[in-house]
Amino acid sequence: MPESAPGDEFEQVLREVSSLIDSAVVPHRGRRYGNSLVHTVDEGDEAVDLARELIAGTVERIELVVASEFPCAGSLLKAMTELLDARHGEVAARLLATPAKLDWRLVQKYAAQRRWAEVRIARFPLLAAVLVDRREAVVIADSAVGRRASVIRAEGVVTPLLTLFDGMWRHSVSVTDQLNFKDTARTETARRILEQLRAGATDEASARDLDMSVRTYRRYVAEIMALLGATSRFQAGVRAAELGLLRTISR
Repeated sequence: MPESAPGDEFEQVLREVSSLIDSAVVPHRGRRYGNSLVHTVDEGDEAVDLARELIAGTVERIELVVASEFPCAGSLLKAMTELLDARHGEVAARLLATPAKLDWRLVQKYAAQRRWAEVRIARFPLLAAVLVDRREAVVIADSAVGRRASVIRAEGVVTPLLTLFDGMWRHSVSVTDQLNFKDTARTETARRILEQLRAGATDEASARDLDMSVRTYRRYVAEIMALLGATSRFQAGVRAAELGLLRTISR
């Protein structure tokens, strides 16, 4: 049986998230937020303010999922950096983001050497989620009834959300400052190598096209494959394309 594509799996995750929230909202509908285990709120400023408040109150660990295309992406990333700066490594943090507008300054400051935060990138549907201390969450996602934001305190919903997060995490790419080819002399070289990998060209032909030795080309390829978690050159090229890295680093 062929392995499903990461995009298909992330679509399934989004459906499962929506289903979890749908099943949990009904029993608690109409209860006040202060006592409600699952509460639907406005998906705009109210949801963002609640998410920021939740992030600020983190005691031990936080998981943040944010599609960069979401209007609230910048606000949630800022809240996370403020938390990390204030707590100086006392909080374990995992950030999963889409690659298009990932703040590379955050990567360089916190994730380059696994300092305070782990950062991974993946392509997934519009979704923003904050999970704090395995007990509370704010989720903003598209559903059958439109975009909806939910504040969740029910263990029976938070725990499956963490399981879904772990599944997305396994199919993402770990990020370090080595993937930040912007504003460096390696930008164009990295882009062209990724294009060669996606095209499936031989090492000799690629090195000749890039005007470098085969040994240097292979060193670049090994670094890129390790960063992408790829087991073959072709897989590295395809994975980079799927994740949007070719578009990202060519800017």
